[in-house]
Amino acid sequence: MNLQELNSILPPEQRKQACLNQSQVSQLLGVSSSTLANWRAEGISLEYIKVGKGSKNRVMYLKTKLLEFLNSQNIKVS
Repeated sequence: MNLQELNSILPPEQRKQACLNQSQVSQLLGVSSSTLANWRAEGISLEYIKVGKGSKNRVMYLKTKLLEFLNSQNIKVS
């Protein structure tokens, strides 16, 4: 998958954004927000950034890192 393909499945308002929030990524991957939080805590998730300071931090996922994660999950079958 590439960025153009990812953007084609996103709602129009999300296509120009460089990052997606936890809710958007959880919907895209078909997992709950708490699953993403658990993955982050266990260090098995895709890379993320925190935006803001203190208790107002927001977890954001760069689209490029999301694509790297998705592409690394491919399982080849014969």
